[in-house]
Amino acid sequence: MAQLRASAPLREKPIVPMNPDLPSLTLDHLVLRYCRQVVMQAMDHVRGRMREENLPALRCRVGNTNVQKSDENPTTAIDREAEDLIVRELQCKFAKIRGIRAYTIFSEEMGIRTFPEGAAETDADLVVFIDPIDGTEFAESLQGGWTLVAVYDRRANEVLAAVAGDIFLDRLYWASKTGYPECLDFITHSWFRLDGGAQPKTTIEGARVNVLTTKVDRYRALSEQTRLLDAIRAADGRVNLAWGSNTLLQVAAGHADVAIEFDRGFATYDILPGLYIGLKTGLTILDLDGRPLTAQLDIDDIFATFRRDPQHPKRTPFVAAKDPALANQILELLNRK
Repeated sequence: MAQLRASAPLREKPIVPMNPDLPSLTLDHLVLRYCRQVVMQAMDHVRGRMREENLPALRCRVGNTNVQKSDENPTTAIDREAEDLIVRELQCKFAKIRGIRAYTIFSEEMGIRTFPEGAAETDADLVVFIDPIDGTEFAESLQGGWTLVAVYDRRANEVLAAVAGDIFLDRLYWASKTGYPECLDFITHSWFRLDGGAQPKTTIEGARVNVLTTKVDRYRALSEQTRLLDAIRAADGRVNLAWGSNTLLQVAAGHADVAIEFDRGFATYDILPGLYIGLKTGLTILDLDGRPLTAQLDIDDIFATFRRDPQHPKRTPFVAAKDPALANQILELLNRK
């Protein structure tokens, strides 16, 4: 991802909460704390709403000029419900942090909007990227789905915090500027730091490879990668279905060896939480030309691309693995057009 053309110096003083009962924390710790709370609230809401009697209403089509889907795969009401909850709770949480004048929220459903109401986008220090339900078609059938939030400091040109919640496995992944990448599993009551696994693979043979193949076009694109598939099959490897930040987070947790998206790339609100957490974990994440990806964004370009054509936001393809040799091996095997 391209860097911004200019950046302001980092803040030297911690931002303190307006609530005197909260301890004095740096900005990234406060933002992380509140984003974790908001993501957990959204996860609980989605799980509670996915009862059978609610599904007909949740599957109704919701008008959205930013998203174009077929009637068989509509933009559903549950996306909008979850997004409204996240936006509402972020407004409540960020109001407690002294020093945040304004912030811009960017999501597929809502587009680009600055808060508090009436604030100018140029006044926003922070940009919050959200995807209320990444993988809605899986959430509808209770097969999966993630809630994603990443907060970017536009002045310092860096991510402050990122949180990703696995809705139905009830796991929370996060990382922040001055903190470690971590995961909390609420089902098994276990906590662990993300390190890419105890023995990360160094070659593609026998690897567990995360790809997005939910649509025929993406599946066809993967099926054409014969050299890559033959290499994976050489030692009984596996191709795992994943999507968005989930592809990267599973590698960060050591549940998969590789994450690949070479066909279309992922929009920023889909990839940024997983990209940031993966980089903090120490993953090697490359673009298709072999250049390392960073979590530094050209916000102006991202916004301008979206405003020109909301149905075609700026997208990022990538290859990710813990071991650099494995990431580079995948690039050598890809048949690029």
